[in-house]
Amino acid sequence: MKGTVLTFNAQLDEGAISGEDGKRYSFFGSEWKEQLAPARDLQVDFVVNELGQATAIYLVSFSQQTAREKLSSKVQTNSQLDEEENYGFFDWAMKCLRNYVNFSGRARRKEYWYFYLFQILVGFILGVVFGIIGISDSGIDAISGLVSLAFFLPGLAVGVRRLHDVDRSGWWVLIAFTIIGLIPLLIWMVSETKPERNQWGQPAK
Repeated sequence: MKGTVLTFNAQLDEGAISGEDGKRYSFFGSEWKEQLAPARDLQVDFVVNELGQATAIYLVSFSQQTAREKLSSKVQTNSQLDEEENYGFFDWAMKCLRNYVNFSGRARRKEYWYFYLFQILVGFILGVVFGIIGISDSGIDAISGLVSLAFFLPGLAVGVRRLHDVDRSGWWVLIAFTIIGLIPLLIWMVSETKPERNQWGQPAK
């Protein structure tokens, strides 16, 4: 519901809003969701709870902008998910390479595990090729090190995004440096996408 702020007492941390229905609604400062302090004549959007109090109060312009941003974000997410339905093995691998330093957002299981398999496949192919052309062991080790280095950042980034997708902080990836930590890390990496939106964005599928 929309309305206009009538009063706000900072000491008591409460105020009143005149709703567009002509009724007066009291509110507590904790329900004010803006950085700008409540003031008389501000136009707001709010929700009325079961006690007849105003809650979740936003400035009208902010509310409209937020709604547009949420709608735009949802449309973009749905469009991306529709596109990914047609992704194959190499499409997922290329997505990770394109996002090689992207540590924000979320990544579904396909994205993580297909990239993991891609790294194994590349290593296997290079090993066969090097064996055929007769490169020395030291040469193979040097090239393998460079390949591993090239895959390090995209692999780390998609691992962090995968943790985000199961509602875990990306910092949990550090437990890979402990032997026992590999067990919960593996469980999280194979877990299904959490269907709820979280601080890292919409569900990855």
